[in-house]
Amino acid sequence: MLELKNLSKSLDGVRVLEDVSLTIEKGDIFGLLGRNGSGKTTLLRIIQQIVLPDEGEVLFENVSIKKQPLAKRKVIYVPVQNPFYDRYTYKELSGMLKSLYPDFDVTYANELMNRYGIPETKKYRDLSTGLKKQFALIMAFASRPAVILLDEPTDGIDAVTRRDLLQLMVDEVGERETAILITSHRLEDIERICSKIGFLDGHTLSNVMDLESLREDFVKIQAVFEDDLHLKIREMGVPILEHSGIFYTMLLEKKDEDKMKRLQSLGPKVWNTLPVNLEEVFIAKFGGDRRW
Repeated sequence: MLELKNLSKSLDGVRVLEDVSLTIEKGDIFGLLGRNGSGKTTLLRIIQQIVLPDEGEVLFENVSIKKQPLAKRKVIYVPVQNPFYDRYTYKELSGMLKSLYPDFDVTYANELMNRYGIPETKKYRDLSTGLKKQFALIMAFASRPAVILLDEPTDGIDAVTRRDLLQLMVDEVGERETAILITSHRLEDIERICSKIGFLDGHTLSNVMDLESLREDFVKIQAVFEDDLHLKIREMGVPILEHSGIFYTMLLEKKDEDKMKRLQSLGPKVWNTLPVNLEEVFIAKFGGDRRW
């Protein structure tokens, strides 16, 4: 449905994205992961054509969004902050969006505003951070898009509001097969709702996989050795999640049998294999020198 083909972009002479390709289908909730400055927000802005790529193109249902701007009505971007909304009340904003998005569902929007107790007479700028997040998400879903691009939608909000927002996303996908592309530093949120993930690393997208594959492809190892073998393990290129003296917690791909055998040849006194979570894979992949 939404296809990114070989996208590249430089900003102020610095390469931000390099040959990024991705396909998102109906009903996908795709988690886009990466360190700060890895290009996640730039990629979302390119999809919405707020920023144009230097190379490559964005297709919606096999049509170039650049050549057919009306296709953008089906792809909505919800940024971290939305200053355009600031001076408007719900009634004013819903009226404007109805003129921009013919499928905007006022009845649905009213229902959600009432469900979450969001004041309809207050200007957007006067709402709390949590209510702003809910408001923006409601406006996006009520526009009846095929794809929603969410940049840190749960940043800065309390646990209860975050749970409500995540559930709203899941419900929308379940009922309407809306596709969602989401960035978030809250990896527990990504793990809870996403069906697929990908890592932006070195300006390109890698390790695109479904979460079930992640759990099946990686293993966490807790081992105890007689001596501190920190340097030897480091030389093997094995990501160390935790290390205290002779106690180690490490992460390995199950298919990497060579590293597994080399670790076992060090004669561990304790060797336990455990399932992994998304945060551990993220730390192992992006932790840099700190992981050693």
